[in-house]
Amino acid sequence: MDFQPQTLEISPRENHMWFPIYTHALHEFRLYNYLREREIPVYLPVIPDFKIHNIVRNGRPYSYRKEVLRPMLKSYLFAQLNPVQKRNIWNSKSILKIFEVSEEYQPVFIEELRGLQMMEVLARSSKLEYKKEIQVNDRFVIESPREFEGIYGYLVQKQKRFLWVIKIELLGQFVNVEIDPCNYKMRKID
Repeated sequence: MDFQPQTLEISPRENHMWFPIYTHALHEFRLYNYLREREIPVYLPVIPDFKIHNIVRNGRPYSYRKEVLRPMLKSYLFAQLNPVQKRNIWNSKSILKIFEVSEEYQPVFIEELRGLQMMEVLARSSKLEYKKEIQVNDRFVIESPREFEGIYGYLVQKQKRFLWVIKIELLGQFVNVEIDPCNYKMRKID
């Protein structure tokens, strides 16, 4: 699998809406390729990980690590669809559910996807941790550095560590990344 993450501009388009799509287990890349072939804007957040290969050759065992990309949110990807495309993509046989996102919620959902893209950028230099449930303390918005400006999150302090959390409320899931708060200018939101 030669998956190369594409930089995608997540923005609103006329007669199109962003939807989270729940797939069969391990079908994220298959559905991603299916939608890309049909020129449908699709976003699959991925994080770098290591896969350990254990091999026995000539009676001698050895192992090696290979860096791979894994989906950040298992069994989820996001696509920008019009009503016709939304009906037709069920032919892929990889989809279990398409979550509805109302037109009023689209701007908020697009901002959450942009926040997820920023988390993906941070994952290349920091360790990411995925959690379904988390205790929330203080909500903040990042004012600098510029590439993370305007991203909302929650700051949680656990055992002398700081975790930056972006919440995707529609899915009820969270993504955590360890950051040093000294490197970011943050403003608390009440």
